[in-house]
Amino acid sequence: MRILFFTNEYSHPKLPNSGGVGSFLKIVAEALAFKGHEIHVYGFSKKPIEFTDKGIRFMFFKKYSKQFWFKEFIRSISSKLGLKNFDIRFLEGERNFYAKKLKSYCEKHQIQLIESFVFNGFTAKFDNSIPLVLRFHGSRGFWHHYLGGIIDGSKVSMEKRALEVTPYTVANSYFAKAFIKDYYNVDVDTVIPNGIDIDVFSPKPEIPTKPNSIYYIGTMSEAKGVKDLAIIFNKVVTVNPDATLHLIGRGEHYWQYLKSEVLSPEALKNTTYFNHLPLSKIPQKLSEASVIAVPSKGETFGFTIVEAMALEKVTIVSDIPVAKEIIDHEVNGLIAKDNDDFASLILKVLSEPKKYEDLRKNARRKVLNNFTHQRMTEETVAYYKKILNQH
Repeated sequence: MRILFFTNEYSHPKLPNSGGVGSFLKIVAEALAFKGHEIHVYGFSKKPIEFTDKGIRFMFFKKYSKQFWFKEFIRSISSKLGLKNFDIRFLEGERNFYAKKLKSYCEKHQIQLIESFVFNGFTAKFDNSIPLVLRFHGSRGFWHHYLGGIIDGSKVSMEKRALEVTPYTVANSYFAKAFIKDYYNVDVDTVIPNGIDIDVFSPKPEIPTKPNSIYYIGTMSEAKGVKDLAIIFNKVVTVNPDATLHLIGRGEHYWQYLKSEVLSPEALKNTTYFNHLPLSKIPQKLSEASVIAVPSKGETFGFTIVEAMALEKVTIVSDIPVAKEIIDHEVNGLIAKDNDDFASLILKVLSEPKKYEDLRKNARRKVLNNFTHQRMTEETVAYYKKILNQH
């Protein structure tokens, strides 16, 4: 198959820093290239760049706002003045531009299938003349609805249009599928859970566990539940003064807020902030944990949950909808009903670590059976082939 990934981010040293979508695309693109498929990564960035690596052809053109800077200037001024019609017109023009560029490239290189993502609705004007798969990794609509972000109605409308222009949509969880139906009134075609590298995230018995240690990894923000975790730790440390909290992730400003306004003096004394760590160091660092806490207020899937389980760690997750798709409570992980329950579960695990040995083994077994790169790639290839047979 000749497959193209249309994107504004991809995890590669020659490209700007990327987020979760960029990491996901790297995993899938490299796996498909290894299987012998012709892979193109095409999209837009601050400046044009073109290269080939691992058999994958990369081509990024200068994004619309940089090519048409005066239009971007007018849009910015209009947005500040609350003139939404100008914002919509700019977004329409931008997406028409991207649709034409995408179609031209695909026709030139005889691309058979395109995959892109929902966030910001960049493919809202594509005519689907070449089958377009949209995979839901999250969206502005999701960010607003579940995480309390400021709504950008113009871009949410583009996300809805993007979902409507193609029948080929993928959610990474049944919760995400239900959200898309409820929020955008669009039916998702299939569900393919995300997968992780089970060799990278594998148990490391040579790394000793730090007794009474609680680890968190992720963005330092309210939406990720870090403030709640700090409040939970305030309670934990009053009962278990030896308990320690270890925070990993970007957000120096938020860490300063936690230090000054949320953590008690006793809790702060037992808390370490590591800031951002490269992926290569994360499995080793998390292997030190007695407990890995995931206090998030909302996730479409939950990579951190699965990675922690793959390391055979006791993983405690807040009671968000997707948690129940991954964790069977008290079998391969723990789901906390509220902050008090979260604190109680942490204290139980720290006081009786040996009691949870079977749970740890079950956790990795659940990942091996359901959430691997290999399974995700196989299901993706099968879905692509099904589309091409129908088209």
